[in-house]
Amino acid sequence: MIKLIATDMDGTLLDDKKNLPEEFDDVLKALFSRKIKFVIASGRSFCALKEQFKDYLSDMSFICDNGAFVVDCGEVIYADRLDNDTIRNCIDLCDKYGYTVLLCGKNGTWHNAKSAAAQHEIDLYYNNQIRVDDLTAVDDEIFKLAVYEDNGIENDGCIKLTDMFAGHCNVQLSGKYWVDIMPLGATKGTALKRLENRMGIDYEETMAFGDYLNDVDMLNNSYYSFAMSNAHSSVKEAANFITGSNNENYVMKEIKKYCNI
Repeated sequence: MIKLIATDMDGTLLDDKKNLPEEFDDVLKALFSRKIKFVIASGRSFCALKEQFKDYLSDMSFICDNGAFVVDCGEVIYADRLDNDTIRNCIDLCDKYGYTVLLCGKNGTWHNAKSAAAQHEIDLYYNNQIRVDDLTAVDDEIFKLAVYEDNGIENDGCIKLTDMFAGHCNVQLSGKYWVDIMPLGATKGTALKRLENRMGIDYEETMAFGDYLNDVDMLNNSYYSFAMSNAHSSVKEAANFITGSNNENYVMKEIKKYCNI
């Protein structure tokens, strides 16, 4: 019996226009009536997610900043911030190579968009953004750094960031143009495990959906692990099941099928 469902947002629950499925509210209410926990697991920060899901803050759980910040029914149960040296080193590297870096914090998402394309991408994912000229002057608790490269970051940019931060940070490719840097040990998978332990829910009772590499650890902590048809090939290898695309609302379809809604 499924007792917990966790889903990524972009490329998974949301369609390519960033819309929630039309039946989302009805399915969510049906899950609540069955005492099934629902978890949003995203690279986005809580200060953005709480606006989109403000009607459900006391009922849902949120894995934010790829696992660096976790909220369960309105209560913060885990938070792990990056140290100042890591933040400064990342800012310096990004300035050197012309990458855009976002500081995802408790009070907002701070950035120095280097191009119109970077600003467009930020607009798609962050509704609490603040553009600043000097990121080193930001005074906030920073849980994640998100680095964007106009031409795609999977090869050159990701290698540079991994070389600098691997070993003392968790560096994850989170999209074609994005790399996320979190405190070491902070992943969606470890965050999901914390929620499972807190709620007394087993691996065999957990369902999860994802499409990109930052979702792999989460899928590994769920028996009913689904990769979207639009997912990265490595995600499909990690999942126990493959489903349809985000644009066809297959998260909702699988939930309704397995939970008899």
